[in-house]
Amino acid sequence: LWNAIYEENCLGDEEMCFEERVLYRLLSGLHTSTTLSIAKNYYPPSKRKNRTNWEPNPSYFMDQFQKHPEYLRNLHFSFVVLLRALRKASPFLYHDNVSQPCNPQCNQ
Repeated sequence: LWNAIYEENCLGDEEMCFEERVLYRLLSGLHTSTTLSIAKNYYPPSKRKNRTNWEPNPSYFMDQFQKHPEYLRNLHFSFVVLLRALRKASPFLYHDNVSQPCNPQCNQ
């Protein structure tokens, strides 16, 4: 799935423009976030193995990230972009009444 996403957007070439590098880093951060979630919740609860909660797999984490610290930097970059976007949108988000159904005038 991730290869298709990168290839669909023609990412990974050495000569990318600024916008392509930003998109690559954002997608890489999302990919890293997904992989971290998998590593954190790797082993499901099991009565046979006496596990009551989902448990992490530290060796999987190390296998994925030990040789690729840039993935974690891209995750940080993605969160910074997300936080900046939320900050810019916060006035709209605070004053928008999303709990009310849309009336016919809102489409104008």
